[in-house]
Order: sequence, then C-alpha cells, then structure tokens
Amino acid sequence: MSSKRPTLGSVLKAKRQELRLTLNQVGAALGLANGNFIGMVERGERMPGDDRLLELAKVLQLDGRELMTLKFRGSRGGTAARILLEPPRAELPRLRRLLLATCAEPDAMRIELERGERTAVERLIFQTLLEYVFLPGIERDRQAPKRLRDRVIKALRKGQAIDPWWFEEEAEGFLPWARQEFVTWRFDLPTLTVHVRHSDETDADVSSVTLVDRELRERMLDSVASAPEATLERLLAEEGLGPDDVEEIVALVAFKKARAARSAS
Repeated sequence: MSSKRPTLGSVLKAKRQELRLTLNQVGAALGLANGNFIGMVERGERMPGDDRLLELAKVLQLDGRELMTLKFRGSRGGTAARILLEPPRAELPRLRRLLLATCAEPDAMRIELERGERTAVERLIFQTLLEYVFLPGIERDRQAPKRLRDRVIKALRKGQAIDPWWFEEEAEGFLPWARQEFVTWRFDLPTLTVHVRHSDETDADVSSVTLVDRELRERMLDSVASAPEATLERLLAEEGLGPDDVEEIVALVAFKKARAARSAS
C-alpha cells in the first residue's frame, strides 16, 4: 500500500517539529512578527515566494531545491513548463492588491508588476507610498493598526529599516486604514515618477515623487547616449543598487529608447 505523497507543508511541519521549533521561532528567524504565515504555509493555505522559501529552507536545514520541486509539483494548472512560463506569484500579494486597487491605470501596471515576482518597480513604488503616505500617517494617526504602529514607531526611533512584510502580515487591519490615506496613484514610466493624489478636492492636491533623483537620472541618460549599456549597469551598481534592481532599471531605459525610436519614425 503506497503512502500519501508528501506536500510542501507537511515536509516543513515535520522538519520544524523534528528541530523542536515553534511557529513563532521560525517566523522570528525570517524576520516576521509571529508564526501565522508559517502556519498557513504548513496547512497549504499560503504559498511562499521563491526567495522566502529558500530562506525557510536554511532555517529548517532543508534542501532548497527539493522544496522548490515540491512547490511546483503541488501547483495547479498543468506541466512544469507551463507553470514556469506563467507570471510568478506576488511576494506580497495583499500589498500588490492594494497597489492595483488604488492605481489610476491598473491594467497597464498589472502587466508591469507581473514581469517578475519582486521587481524593482514594485518595490520602489511601495517604498514611495510608504515614505510619503503610510509612515507619516501611521505616526500621526492613533487610529492606525496598533501593533503595526507600535512596531513602526519603535523601528523609526532606533533608525532601523522598515520591512514591507510587516504590512503584509498586518494586512487585515492595514489595508482598510491605508485606503483612507490617499485616493489613487499613477506611475509615469519615462520619467520614473509616482504621482499620488491625496484627495478628490483639487488638482493641486497631488504629490509627484521621482523614484531616481535628478542627478542620477541625468547621469543614466548621459550613459545611455554616450556609452554601451554595460557602463549604465556599472553606474547603477556604483550607486549601491543590487543586481535585480540594475536589471530592472536597464530594461526600463531600453523600453523608453525603443518607444522614442518608434515615435520618431
């Protein structure tokens, strides 16, 4: 009699129990507030992103390749090739829904965000809303979700980085509150600028935030005009951007050049 095939969740749970770790301990090792997300993964209610799954493999002393195999084997919808060609799941799905629900051009932005699981564009947009909308609101509004507010204020006082996963974990309370903090946003791809509308009252109540500062942007454009693409990549790397961010921004610059060429023809 054949035994039931192991699932990703069952393998994770068995190894966690073997190591005598609680859900909260595993969550803490991943930088999460608690073990709720880990419990949902073990029960098959949530599927972690690839990066998060590899982090989990290290914590539980498992082979990341075997976990990835279990993840894709358990996915619905056909062959491994089809699964790999489909747009990856969002790393922070509830936050992505917030971005799309408040975007002035959701269809175009959905395509942009689905280009990769954790694209630089998505992270930069959320970081912009975080810095210019959410964090000021959380500090000012005592009606903001308490646990999230306490955690954010504590981190700010200590000069620590704010992890987007905190907002994903507290999405049930955070999302309804966040929708009251602004009306909509729009992303202008050629200028890499996010326009945030704070109310419906006047056109003046709009903040425009450039994702790349003017000096760096001018240097980027100069590099595109006068040097091979590798120089642009080196310039971005020298500015402290990681490989994923460099690849994303270089792709955006290439897209802009191609569109300008089409317009000129």
